[in-house]
Amino acid sequence: MKCPRCKSDLIVVEYHDIELDWCPSCEGLWFDSGEMELVAAQMGGCASTTDSTRKAHTDEERLKCPECNKKMDKRLLGDIVPVIADVCPACDGLWLDRGELEQVVDQQQDPAAAVNPVIEHLRDTFRAAPDNHAKAPEGQSRQARK
Repeated sequence: MKCPRCKSDLIVVEYHDIELDWCPSCEGLWFDSGEMELVAAQMGGCASTTDSTRKAHTDEERLKCPECNKKMDKRLLGDIVPVIADVCPACDGLWLDRGELEQVVDQQQDPAAAVNPVIEHLRDTFRAAPDNHAKAPEGQSRQARK
């Protein structure tokens, strides 16, 4: 699969039995339908923060879904300071740009928590990667496995 933002190959990273598709170039994250809720549950979050039914009024470019190639809608995630996320109306996938997962999670996480465990996992997985273009531990992108 290709990153909807920069068109680089997405790399599959497993986090607590959830496959996340991560872009090593722009550090965006793709969540298949239902994966964002699973990640939020793993982190003790609430469903309202991951609810993406509120339309975002923005002039941002509409990205194409990396899964089905349909134009994605701009939706708001979070209650305190909403984040503009890209949500596919066809397959319900969700794209978050770099830093947006932290913004969403920070709204539901204990303020004393220093690091987002998902972001820490991604950084630890790819920290030793030369030029920040590592392969996933399995060595294959989702596209290569299909």
